[in-house]
Amino acid sequence: MTECSEGPSGLSINHPAIWDIDQFEANWSVFLEALMKEEASLLIPSARIRRQIEHCEVFLEVHSNWERMDAPHRLSAWKRLLVAAEEACRTVLPVCVGCGECCRMASPTLHAEDLPLLKGGKIPWERLITLRKGEPVRSPFDGKPFILSEERIKVAEKQGSRGCVFLDSEANRCSIYADRPLQCRAQACWDPIPARDAAELPFLLRRHIFEGIDLLLEVIAEHESRCGFQSLSAAFEELGRSKGENVGEVLDLLSYEEHFRRFVSDKFKIPPQYLDLLLGRSFGDMAALFGFRVLEEAGGARCLVPEGCEEQGERFCGE
Repeated sequence: MTECSEGPSGLSINHPAIWDIDQFEANWSVFLEALMKEEASLLIPSARIRRQIEHCEVFLEVHSNWERMDAPHRLSAWKRLLVAAEEACRTVLPVCVGCGECCRMASPTLHAEDLPLLKGGKIPWERLITLRKGEPVRSPFDGKPFILSEERIKVAEKQGSRGCVFLDSEANRCSIYADRPLQCRAQACWDPIPARDAAELPFLLRRHIFEGIDLLLEVIAEHESRCGFQSLSAAFEELGRSKGENVGEVLDLLSYEEHFRRFVSDKFKIPPQYLDLLLGRSFGDMAALFGFRVLEEAGGARCLVPEGCEEQGERFCGE
């Protein structure tokens, strides 16, 4: 005979009628997590669904009155909540509920019509990066990877995440909302059509931003010629094929590109924080795209270390 814990009137300890507010919230989270797994085929972020549910009249009423309810009313209220949650999964309101998930999933790519925001100082230039032709990226619509056929200008992402730098994570608010770019204005998690339509419009390019500044356009062209992303990709592909024998070539390429960036910054008095826009991300930063990080040893020598390996584990070092 199996023993079980029971509450007053023979009710199971898991019965809604005897939950206090903490137990209510804990069980509510468990229920929502299970519900989201069942509805995993939905393209709507689960955090958006939860926020919609928890801002509806049923939830607000039940949550605020839970501790004042008697047992029969708690059971009835819990059942109403379950029905409301399941309906919300299938009837997404065509409004933003401020869950912040769009901004956490990726930062926006800029379009040509966003240029006035840059020129007017609404979007600081140091918050922008250039993704260069040939770089691997993921589609904002289905998450599938593809290779850029031309460059893109993006708002930077928070370090260690894909979230936009302009997202106030605690408040779930955009810090430049009134001056947000086109892609953000078109974003609607309940309707992908506006964003897909916006993606057909011309993207912003560096030649638009630096139009008329021939010196910088020449610097960009020279950098592309000497340090194109394709050269880095080819060097890392050979690193895999040769099992590390060409590591010197890869490290030389990283060092040369770093020297190029430093030279441009010093000679033309360009603050380093603007270089990710002017020249794209550094080769050193992009080593992670190929599963490596750059480790500088005592004495200044550099090695390539596969991501996930301990510092004393496998590494590729030059002569």
